[in-house]
Amino acid sequence: MMKGKKLKVNCSFCGKEIECPEDMINSEKHSCFECFEKLKDNLSGEEKGKIHVDVPPEKFDEMLPEVMTDSLVKEVFPDIWKERKQELKQASKKQLAEEMFSAGVYIAISNMIHVMHEQEKDNNTAG
Repeated sequence: MMKGKKLKVNCSFCGKEIECPEDMINSEKHSCFECFEKLKDNLSGEEKGKIHVDVPPEKFDEMLPEVMTDSLVKEVFPDIWKERKQELKQASKKQLAEEMFSAGVYIAISNMIHVMHEQEKDNNTAG
């Protein structure tokens, strides 16, 4: 969660007063959580990246994976596409789907193993 000074702004969609961290005040738009939930499926990743969303604390963990995924796709995919464009263009849809699924599974398992190792380290230093 963001720390620091919070400012009051209005949701760009319904006008409801929401809180905005000072460092996000210059976002193109601001959205209450309810409006964002209604609109998010109709927005591109780029559009989502331009909106500050006032996420309730109880919804933060639920939204974090999607936000991080959108951010990584926006930042990392152009480099991957540039590097592997010809190879990916020649692949069948099935090959592309398998490649992307495999990459996602690999990352998920790697992260799980990393978290388990970190927890093990924490347990060993605590006890």
